[in-house]
Formats: sequence, C-alpha cells, structure tokens
Amino acid sequence: MAMSDLVQLHHLNEEQQAVVDVIGIDNYRALMDVYGGDRLWIPKAKSLVPAPELADHVRCRKQKGDSIEQIARDLQLTASDVRKLLTK
Repeated sequence: MAMSDLVQLHHLNEEQQAVVDVIGIDNYRALMDVYGGDRLWIPKAKSLVPAPELADHVRCRKQKGDSIEQIARDLQLTASDVRKLLTK
C-alpha cells in the first residue's frame, strides 16, 4: 500500500478538494504518486488548439446553425473572437 492510499478527502485543502471533485480521489492519488512535490502547470485548452483548427471548428458549428453567442459560451471566448475566427 502506498502512502497516497492513506490520503482521505478531509486531509486535503479546499483547492485540492476541488481538483478531486473533477478527477476523483483515485486519480488525485495517482497524481500524487507521480508528481507529488513538483509544481504542475495545466494550460488552458485555447493555448493548445492551433488557430486554424479552432477556426475550422467554429465554421463547422456555424454551418450547423449554432449562434455566435452559443459558440462563444461553449468555447469560453468572446463573440468578437468567434467572429474573427469566422473570417480566417
């Protein structure tokens, strides 16, 4: 049994518990086993998806009838950003 197996939800601070709410306690323990003690940075999705791929996705959604506002909400972008992507 690993030390991480002894970790319970009440041992974690509020921020750590928020991560557990997203990924589950078993996955959190696995992260502790592999990355425990390290600083881990998780990028925002929009910094990883290349603009041409994002523009293609936006155009496809628009062609399917989604509004600019709905696309913007779903992708956590501004309506202005969505309009710009439609012109690329």
